[in-house]
Amino acid sequence: MKQISTINKSFSALLLLIFLSILSGCTTVLVSPYDEKLVTDTEAFYKKAAGVIEEGRAASPLKDSDRSTIANPSTHYGHFTKFESKYNALITDAEALILRAMASDNKVGSTGQALQSKVSELIENSIASKCEELSAEFSNTSLTAKNYVDLKCIVLKWKEQHASEELTRNTQILKKANWEGRKLLAFNAVLAIQKAEGFKIQETKLEEAK
Repeated sequence: MKQISTINKSFSALLLLIFLSILSGCTTVLVSPYDEKLVTDTEAFYKKAAGVIEEGRAASPLKDSDRSTIANPSTHYGHFTKFESKYNALITDAEALILRAMASDNKVGSTGQALQSKVSELIENSIASKCEELSAEFSNTSLTAKNYVDLKCIVLKWKEQHASEELTRNTQILKKANWEGRKLLAFNAVLAIQKAEGFKIQETKLEEAK
């Protein structure tokens, strides 16, 4: 729920920044220009993530009692090892979205350019606990780029949770409810990004109509 709240706060802040810039006549705000390819690639990311989630839900036990009866967890279709490469692929896709969004930041101004140096650190970091620190580093770049940082962090945390012996009761197998919660989180995160992009293109059309 905290991750959903973070995404929603980012979206609200984005709308506020745009609104204030319109009132003040300021043209330099920390909002990347509308990018149709970024929108298309974001939709593709969601479809891929939803596919992994559905696969995990179908393979996983319903209750703790069901999970406890699995004789050899490491060979089970819901085991972490069956999904590690899928998590890594989603992380790579999120990194590609970050790079695309950060490239657009060059059009925002010097603040976006200064944060380019942090991209390599973010791309190389695979430890979910570092996400808050990295998100803070990106707090002064565009909200577009920051939202994609959040997407990567979401997947990193999914991977960390699935691999946790403690959280999975020494099985590295999630329950169906875990996967269902992930789908809602991914949906809300991508929806917030897409709404923000949709708002930007509406503003662009309004400016062109003047």
